[in-house]
Amino acid sequence: MSNLLPPKVSNSARNYKSLNKAKLFAAEEDGSFTIFVLLGFIVILAMTGIGVDMMNYERDRAKLQWTLDNAVLAAADLEQELPPKEVVSAYLAAQGLSGYDDNVVVDDAYLDRTVSAGLDMDFDTNFMRLSGVDTIPIGVFAAAHEAAPCTEISMALDISGSMGENDRLALMQSAAKAFVSETLERNIDPTTGEETVCQTSISTIPFAGQTNPGATMFTYLGGVRFGTTTDDNYFPTWNQDISNVVFWFDTDGDNEVDFSVKVDNFPDSTTDVFVKDDVDTYYHYVRDYIIDHSLDVPEDAVLVGASIKGGRQQTEFFSIAGDHIVGSTKFNNTDLTIQYSDFETYVDTIPNNTSSCLEMTYSDFLNSNLPSGSIDQVPYFVNWEYDATTQNWGWCPDDEMSIQYAQNDEAALHAFIDELRLFDGTGTNYSLKYALALLDPAARDAFAHLADEGEIPAEFADRPLDWDAEDVAKYIVIMTDGATSPQVRPTDEMDADNGTTELVVRPDDDTTITSSHTTNLQLFLDQCAMAKAKGVTIFAVSLEASSAAATELRACASSESHYYETTGEEVVETFVSIAGAIQNLRLIQ
Repeated sequence: MSNLLPPKVSNSARNYKSLNKAKLFAAEEDGSFTIFVLLGFIVILAMTGIGVDMMNYERDRAKLQWTLDNAVLAAADLEQELPPKEVVSAYLAAQGLSGYDDNVVVDDAYLDRTVSAGLDMDFDTNFMRLSGVDTIPIGVFAAAHEAAPCTEISMALDISGSMGENDRLALMQSAAKAFVSETLERNIDPTTGEETVCQTSISTIPFAGQTNPGATMFTYLGGVRFGTTTDDNYFPTWNQDISNVVFWFDTDGDNEVDFSVKVDNFPDSTTDVFVKDDVDTYYHYVRDYIIDHSLDVPEDAVLVGASIKGGRQQTEFFSIAGDHIVGSTKFNNTDLTIQYSDFETYVDTIPNNTSSCLEMTYSDFLNSNLPSGSIDQVPYFVNWEYDATTQNWGWCPDDEMSIQYAQNDEAALHAFIDELRLFDGTGTNYSLKYALALLDPAARDAFAHLADEGEIPAEFADRPLDWDAEDVAKYIVIMTDGATSPQVRPTDEMDADNGTTELVVRPDDDTTITSSHTTNLQLFLDQCAMAKAKGVTIFAVSLEASSAAATELRACASSESHYYETTGEEVVETFVSIAGAIQNLRLIQ
């Protein structure tokens, strides 16, 4: 009978087989990728959850910062009637954040308020809590400051002839005075009566055909008046009173003296027109007067020199033409004798001390500095029809209507504005040139000079302040009723008719156009653009202006909201509104 039982397996064999199976199982790679994907998914899920939490955290933090920024801005507003802390609380409560306003700090003084606030709270996480992070702290801080800054204002006022219509001059005067009062009000603390730290200064710039910088600035900028010399110094100031002067002429071009004129009976004291004992100040006028009054002296006659007599000082001859001309000191038997009073009457028709406008060059309008391209004086003349009732004679305003620099005296500015008279032309490009130059720190040396001369308060000697100085605001306010004029000049700047007869009714060749309306408008707009680029805010007001003038002003203003079209008495409200808008509200942290 065969043995059907399986062979007996030893324990050692069994152990060997089990060990072998374990090794095979350990070496098996089926399913390992699934485990890797599962682990990666868990990591990605965790990172995504953290990212979502952080995005939500940043969203909530930004919202809190925005809320707090707006809260302190509203609270710092000087026109805000509610207590600053209440304003911050109201803003936070509107966002469901009641009870988080404990850290509000208010520093409040006259026209100077700072409000700061901090807000701390916890952000509840959704995913990060799985790793044990239940909350993340949120801390935001904001501060706002509003103050009446150290404000510099250039106010350009149109005093052209057309402002005499419809009572525009009187309306502008009322508006300008209201603006001055409203703007300068902030210079004094009504509670203590003390001046505020940052004062507002106003430069008032009347303009007609040109703008008059005043006699002091005219001289400072190197201006040369008609009939005077500059670098030449042919005649020393006579140490004693001059009694008479003989002027020697070469009338035929042969370098020989052939005609003499004695100016006799000089006054004992200096006149309003010239320094009588300094022949340099008027010898050009003498030459023109003699040519106009003597048929024996042609237009091209050369004044070769003059002999001066007066007091005990020895009579001397002084040459203009050069050493090759030999002059005389004889005072008898001259060809012509005139009286000083006759000569001065003639000179009065071409006054060189009535106004102090400087000619400008094209290059002057390519920068924001005070003019420096010319030292020539603008002639004394009128172009358009003259109305003696409302106007003074002149394209350039009189010295009494010159720029008033950096003032903070309300009464003095009111008095000046009340005395404004009208002149010819509308040189808006000149008014903007000066308006901007008087805000440019480059004019600081000129302001220091004006302070030394007593023309501006000593406290403004360091103005204009730097463009980027902290708590400084610069503004231009310009008002006009007309479009920019072409610039015309008399062909003969020393023609006596310039002081009596308008160019428009004289022969065409008596008038020269030095720059067209198109050119002047572009120069005006270039200055406006330059001012805005430097951070100057421009308010432009048209008073019953033509559509062309309105278009020019609108283009000059800082924005559409800075441009105003006005008629009648509403111009006063407009200027008061502008004064109220001149403030500085900003975040400081």
